[in-house]
Amino acid sequence: MTALHIALLTLLTAGLTRWFRRGESTRSARDWLASQSPVLAKLVSCPHCLSFWISLSGTAILWAFSGLSALEFALFLLIGWRGAYFINRAVDRREAAAEAPVIDCIQCGKSPQPSSDQSFIKRGSLTFCSTNCWFTYLRQRPIPRDQLLGAGGEIQRQEIYPMSYKDVTPAEAQQLLESDGEHRYVDVRSIPEFQNGHPQGSFNVPVMHREAAGMVPNPDFLTVMQVHFEQDTPLLIGCQSGVRSVRAAEALVASGYTQVMNVTGGFGGVRDQSGAVVEKGWFELALPVDYGDPDERSYEALHGQRQTGGGA
Repeated sequence: MTALHIALLTLLTAGLTRWFRRGESTRSARDWLASQSPVLAKLVSCPHCLSFWISLSGTAILWAFSGLSALEFALFLLIGWRGAYFINRAVDRREAAAEAPVIDCIQCGKSPQPSSDQSFIKRGSLTFCSTNCWFTYLRQRPIPRDQLLGAGGEIQRQEIYPMSYKDVTPAEAQQLLESDGEHRYVDVRSIPEFQNGHPQGSFNVPVMHREAAGMVPNPDFLTVMQVHFEQDTPLLIGCQSGVRSVRAAEALVASGYTQVMNVTGGFGGVRDQSGAVVEKGWFELALPVDYGDPDERSYEALHGQRQTGGGA
């Protein structure tokens, strides 16, 4: 009988708490009590407080009629109070979920299906239909600019998923350039290197500048890229040997670009310590090469247009 009494007390406490907090017939009583003092206002609005006092009252009635021991009194009070609170909280959440507007998956646009058992994942203000979409969003989301650049404007190495950009050889890059006309080759070498020879049709946006003191970071790299290339543009990123292009590819992916390819071997190829070619570059493969500064694709032209927004 004790378990039955506890269950009845819990359900009765939950029902009375909900009726007093939400019932239309108790609205005037709630308003009157709330106007009497801050303590009463807190009492009628707090589900913890209402559940406690109703459970205490019910337990006291049982004690008067059944002669509960002190331990039983405490047990009845505690379970009736906390049980009623959790029941009401569960009901509140179900009502809120039923009344909430339907929010599609931010990544794929899929809508929740009422007949499906699939639970959408909420992360802050964002909703995802699956962990796959959540992880894809984390991989592709733009990183704040101040986290991409160091104090001196240098590009910081980014911890990103290996498949966020893919590697292609110079020969594969040339095939992509010829296949659809949508791919853009961005040479991230310094201006003098670019002038001395570069893949035909490439754009020059240096990730590092060559100065008398050595190579220094280009703080405008991302700005110029964002002005001239949409974030869904298929980008082929190349340098001299494939080192600087990795940094540039990481930064572009981290800033929101979705189709980034690193050209391994770059323009000049990869060499070992003895100078022997380990991986042939664009030039060694005798792929089409231009020289000098093209009018619309040189860094001077692109950087000069970055305030006016002339896109490529």
